[in-house]
Amino acid sequence: MNLPVAVDVAIGILFIYLMLSLLASEIQELIATVLQWRAEHLKKSIEILMTSNHFTDRMYRSPLIQSLNQTAKGGLAVLVRQLSHFIHQIYRLVTGTRNVFAPVASGPSYIPAETFAVALLQQINLVELSRRISELSFERLQHEKLALLKEILNDLRDSLGSDPLLIDVDREFDRLEQNLREVSKDFRSGRTSLSGSIQQATDQIFRFIDSTEVLLANQNPCNDIIRSRLNYLKQLISRKYAEPTVVEVLKLILEEGDYLHLSPRLVEIVDEIRDKYPELLNQVSDLPAELKRNLIVLAEQAQLRAESLEVGVRQMEKEVAIWFDNSMARASGVYKRNAKGVALIIGFLIAVTINADTLYIINRLSKDTTLRSTLSQRAERLVPSDPAATTLQADLEAVKVALDNVLNDVSLPLGWNAANVRQQGAIAPTSLSFVLHRLAGWLVTGIALSMGAAFWYDLLSKVMRVRNTGRVENGSTSHASDNSTR
Repeated sequence: MNLPVAVDVAIGILFIYLMLSLLASEIQELIATVLQWRAEHLKKSIEILMTSNHFTDRMYRSPLIQSLNQTAKGGLAVLVRQLSHFIHQIYRLVTGTRNVFAPVASGPSYIPAETFAVALLQQINLVELSRRISELSFERLQHEKLALLKEILNDLRDSLGSDPLLIDVDREFDRLEQNLREVSKDFRSGRTSLSGSIQQATDQIFRFIDSTEVLLANQNPCNDIIRSRLNYLKQLISRKYAEPTVVEVLKLILEEGDYLHLSPRLVEIVDEIRDKYPELLNQVSDLPAELKRNLIVLAEQAQLRAESLEVGVRQMEKEVAIWFDNSMARASGVYKRNAKGVALIIGFLIAVTINADTLYIINRLSKDTTLRSTLSQRAERLVPSDPAATTLQADLEAVKVALDNVLNDVSLPLGWNAANVRQQGAIAPTSLSFVLHRLAGWLVTGIALSMGAAFWYDLLSKVMRVRNTGRVENGSTSHASDNSTR
């Protein structure tokens, strides 16, 4: 077999592989959709990540996760969906597998990492508990600062008696309390952060102290004592407030009442939360120990990149998203390996069903000049002249449409018709050699189809470009110019 013939044979076999691979891909995609392989694999992978089926089921009931499971709309779509669920139910009964989405019939086949992170932290109430702790911390901090101010003002009243100056001081203090209520309102509504609210409250108190010091100027010597106490109070108030960390809050959630690691201030806040919001600390009793340890490690990583509780919670979401992405990358590798095995089975079944024997096909192409030339011409029409102009997906869609016309014009060496079977028998005359020859040919075809349509289309395109590069207008093979300068 000379080189041009070998190239045409290769083009013909690649063309047939491409055509059958498209069929195999469609069958596999249909099976994967009906049996919800992707969605099931995703759910089982998350169960492994969470080390708990029960907690994963609870997460899947989250509105964020449920919103990703789009239900069919319209009469025909609903009917198809119901038929798919019925087939899936029969499959579970036959194979004895459980419905991982129970009590519903299906689940999402893809969950963005950010959505998963938010849903997980919502399930353990980290965001809500952090917000409540921040609110109570701010309220207690304000109360403590105002209590110190009130103590000094009471001493001022004792020293001034009925001095009219007290009227101005009380008026300023009332204004201060009103301003602090506005700061608290902005914080609770989410318009300001905890650190920003603390800074605003501190600025308001400083302004009150400055105005009070001005009012006390040039008064009796007792006021000097009051002013010195106000200066000391400014220094005390200006000290940076140590916010609870995301690690402390998470341990508060996960360690079930072990408060030895918490500051006294936070212990008081926790006791208040238990009284006001008991549900926030009673939602994680079913979390496995391994998952708790993983979450605490992620919180410690987040804390290294955060300067406040609010930033720590946001960073915690990012750490959980990265953790989820890394886990799903490994799960995706497992799914692809499983899909490759299924593709091999489907490819072999297709080869047997339509008698796609690679060894026989090669034999036919090497001997049948007309068939070889026809397939080569049809393949050339399928491959774009500029491969960079279109995407692979668009090319494959065009191939699917073009193949319908090709199959009407070309009689391929496929099928169980009498002519094919007779010619196959001529290649392997004995019964044993016939069977072994067929099995070998079908197996090669099955392996080839499992490679996927994209692989064969890309390979066919390369072969066609190489062959076309070697042609000249008169049809002969190109070579070095005979007209070179002598």
